Amino acid sequence: FFLWRLQAASPSRRWRDTRLLGFLSRYSLFAVPAAQTRIKALVLDFDSTLSTPTWLSRAQQWAVADNLPLFESMDEAEIIANLGGAARLATLHTLLGALEASGVVLHIVSIGRKAAIVPHLRAARLLPYFGERVWGQDCEELRSLGFVKGRLIKRIMHARGWAHAEVLFVDDSQEHLDAAAEVCRTMMVTSKAVVGGMGDAEFSALRAAAGLPPATAAEGAGVISS
Repeated sequence: FFLWRLQAASPSRRWRDTRLLGFLSRYSLFAVPAAQTRIKALVLDFDSTLSTPTWLSRAQQWAVADNLPLFESMDEAEIIANLGGAARLATLHTLLGALEASGVVLHIVSIGRKAAIVPHLRAARLLPYFGERVWGQDCEELRSLGFVKGRLIKRIMHARGWAHAEVLFVDDSQEHLDAAAEVCRTMMVTSKAVVGGMGDAEFSALRAAAGLPPATAAEGAGVISS
């Protein structure tokens, strides 16, 4: 109906409706052929995306990755809790393993510190999925680009020859997503159980973006921009 109205409209009306169609195609599931393209790369934020920050009562602080001394003081139980607990960690292993097996290249781009993130990934046995593809505020690559994640993602994509529709960036910050919207597909973390972190809706959407079958019938749909 919308496309029929667009063809029949006056030139001025057609211009306004074309702009609306472009907006809907970029920010919703309406007419998004690019969203049918299987992703070749996934870029994840760390805090409140891969992790689910916990309150450490012993330190009276939230466990976030820009606090290197706190991260260095955390034991394995605290690290697992900060990733959402054993059950969520098992889900992450299943998901990341399936994505990797399907050919999706996994990355982390965070405003936290790489020196804080990497040991936690190693302790949780998640580091092999990412390898050296982890960047934080203590990395010159991100620092030289003004800490704008979209700029670093663009550089990574250029080096690999990936197109907009082939890369998905997941973050809990609208500011970071907006800065990357012209570069790649984006997805906001909406589960946000208390302090954030991807949940069933995001896990299901990531599987769909990679052309994988749902892990369970209970997972949600998620929304990815084209």
